Parts: sequence; structure tokens; C-alpha cells
Amino acid sequence: MTNYNRIYSFKRAMVWLFFLSVVVTGSSCKKYLDKKPIQNLIVPSSLSDLQALLDNQNGNSLAPGITEFVADNYYLTTAAWSPLNIDLRKNYTWDNDARITNVNSVWSNPYTAIYNANFVLDYLPKITKNDYDAGTYNNIKGMALFYRAYMFHQLAQLFCAPYSTSTAGSPGIVLRTTAETDAPINRSTVQQTYDQIISDLKTAADLLLTSQTFTTRPGKAAAYGELARVYLSMRDYANAEVYANNALTVNNTLLDYNALTPVGNPVLPANPINNPEILFISRTDIPGVYSASHEAIVDTTLYRSYNANDLRKTVFFGSNGNNNYWKGSYYTFGGTDYSIFDGLATDEIYLIRAECRARKGDANAAMDDLNTLLRNRWKTGAFTNLVAIDANDALTQVLNERRKELAFRGLRWSDLRRLNLEGANISLTRVVNGTTYTLPANDLRWTLLIPDLEINRSGIAQNPR
Repeated sequence: MTNYNRIYSFKRAMVWLFFLSVVVTGSSCKKYLDKKPIQNLIVPSSLSDLQALLDNQNGNSLAPGITEFVADNYYLTTAAWSPLNIDLRKNYTWDNDARITNVNSVWSNPYTAIYNANFVLDYLPKITKNDYDAGTYNNIKGMALFYRAYMFHQLAQLFCAPYSTSTAGSPGIVLRTTAETDAPINRSTVQQTYDQIISDLKTAADLLLTSQTFTTRPGKAAAYGELARVYLSMRDYANAEVYANNALTVNNTLLDYNALTPVGNPVLPANPINNPEILFISRTDIPGVYSASHEAIVDTTLYRSYNANDLRKTVFFGSNGNNNYWKGSYYTFGGTDYSIFDGLATDEIYLIRAECRARKGDANAAMDDLNTLLRNRWKTGAFTNLVAIDANDALTQVLNERRKELAFRGLRWSDLRRLNLEGANISLTRVVNGTTYTLPANDLRWTLLIPDLEINRSGIAQNPR
């Protein structure tokens, strides 16, 4: 846990970490989905105890990193691919039989965060009157609902078919809305999955404080921003625009990359709390390939798409002399943390609103949002406002900039799934050891297989192949 997350005393943190280690953690998701944990070792007695549980960063902010691993922001050489375990090698090439045996990072961690949220939601009504404060109570409830919805949506991008009217009745994720683990384990439908996510987030937005002390704690802008992200993944552009606008009404601050130092090789703020764009800090660990040795090589077409006067080209990327690697995470401390920021920030929200405005035919408003963002990304004096000849042209430009601005943010996989439903017909290709592997648009493999460990233990239905 990093210093800016150390909100409570060491003694309390140790108490809760012990509680968590016994109650909700383990090498698999078994203890969450099909084994009743020991729940009487420590009994929370106050709102501050429940807040401490939510502030456990390891529980709340470890989304499934494989979302980035299977996307097309990077590639591996054969030499970097070969030492990976068989599961990663198969997932990298979108093998029809690709499995996930490391269930911690992909399955257990999200469900641990969901368990934590459900535990808080189940226990809140038991708080005694003498420890009751309405504002704090509502804020904690809102955070728990947000964390639960956030992880539900992350899981849905991997283990549900992309949302559409034709897939609404197909299998969704396992929706756990209570910490009671004796409840039946069943997959919801895709429609039920998204209905639950939206319901949780709308309630959270009503309960959360406008401003939080720490950006690991979501406020109203984060809830609105996540609603915009969710509706975008559903291709509900009208609602995505409404909630993007709500988020930007609360916080529309952008970081001017011209203010970053050193000038010749600018770097993002070492501490994420110093980045005014961030609405909610979350991170994901990418399996296998992201480390100081930079095995993951940035996609060549992506890198070449940045203008020489675009500061993102030097802020986001470094070079080892032969290839370019990613170094532009919004979650980094002195270059020693290779976690990917997958949280919410205002740059993403501007792009969501711009896309929605273009899709409804308002090219001028879409370009206003896009130019507002890009003025904070290009060298001072080098940027000239972009113009669009019509709404379709505006949409093309917005999507191009979305690709560049939000690379390595855990969003590309979800974007490709929804854009292919819009008819983009984007196929992915990788070459390993002289063999070409392809993932065609709308193939069943755009939905990953649920870990066999969970299928065997719970008996839930596997995704089709």
C-alpha cells in the first residue's frame, strides 16, 4: 500500500488486514463464492471500522489486468513470449482453448473487493445510534456501492458478451449483492448485470460526497464518470453524454502537459494525488510482461500516430534504443511501479462527451471538447484547433484521439468490442515465431473463458466456443 493510501493508523490497519486475511483472501475465489468464511473473529463496531475496510487498497483497486494483456496496445517478441506460462501464451494469441489458471488477478481479486463492499453494505444497518452520522453513513454506503459496481463492470468486459439487444439475455457474471456466501451461485443475464451496475452507481452518486479527502475514495464525479463509462460500453450514447456532463460539472480540470518537468523528458506527477485530472485512483497489474525490462513493445502504428509536437509522445513513451515502451501510467511512483492506471480521470470524460456529441450530430460541440483536451497535450503555441467537416468526421477524429489518449488504461478491449458492434470490423493480429494469429471482429473469443477452477467448484455455465 502506498503512502497516500495510509489513511488510518498502523494499529487499525493491522487489525483489518488480519481480518481480511482470514475472512476474504486466499489463493482462489473459493472462499468468496462457495465457502462460508469465519465471520466472528473481529466485529466492526463503528463507521470508521467500515471505512477502514473500504480503504484497503489491495481489496478495492486490483482490476483484472488481462483486459490490457489481450488488447492491441503492444506486442511481444518471440523471445519475450516463449518464457511465459502456457496460459499467458495462449491468451496472448487468443487461442480457442485459452484458460486462466492464475485466478487471483483475474477473478479472486475483483470478487474480494465485491465481498468487502457487500460486507460493509450488510453491516451498515447494524451501526448503533451513538456512532451514527448521516453524512458519513451515506458516504460509506455510496463508496461500497461504487466499488461493487466498478468491479462488476470490469468483470463484465471479460466474461460477458458485449452488451446489445441480441446479447441481453445471454449469460452475464455472477452477481453477489450480499456477503452471505451460502447464497446460490448462478450467472445473471447480461441485462441483469448492467442493470445492477447502473442501479448501484446511480444510488452511489446520490450518496457520495462531492469532494473526498483522498482520490482512492470515489466522490460524485467518479460515480458520474463511471456511469458515463458504463453507458458508453453499452452504446447508450445519450445517457453516456448526460453522465459525462454531470461529471465535468463537478470537475473539469485537465493537466497541462506543458507544465511537466523536466522539459526535455517530461514525466507525469510521481504521486497520483498531484494529478488534478484523477477522479478515482485504481490500478491493475498486467500479467507477465510489464516490468523494468520493457518486454512489451508499443504498437508501431499507435506510436507513429502522435505528432512531433504532441507531448504525449514523450510523456507516454520511452525508448530502450531499439523499441518503444510505455511509461505514461497515471499510477506511478518514481518509475518503480509498473501498474496500469485503470481509474477515472477527466481526460476520459471529455472524450466520452465528445464522442456522444459527435454521434448525435453536434460536430461543433464534439470538437470543442476535443480541442479543450488537446490544447493541454500539445506544445504551447504548436496546436491549432482541429475542425470537422461534419459529424462523421468529428467522430473519426474523436475516436482517433481516444485511441491515443487512453492507451494502456485498461479500456481498449472494451472499446474494440463495442466499436465492432457498431460495424468497425476491427480484427487483431499477432505474429509469434513466424505464425500469424488473428482474432476476427465479433468472434466468440472476445469473451474470455471463466477460470476452470470456478466452473468446477460452483458448476456455473462456461462461455461458449
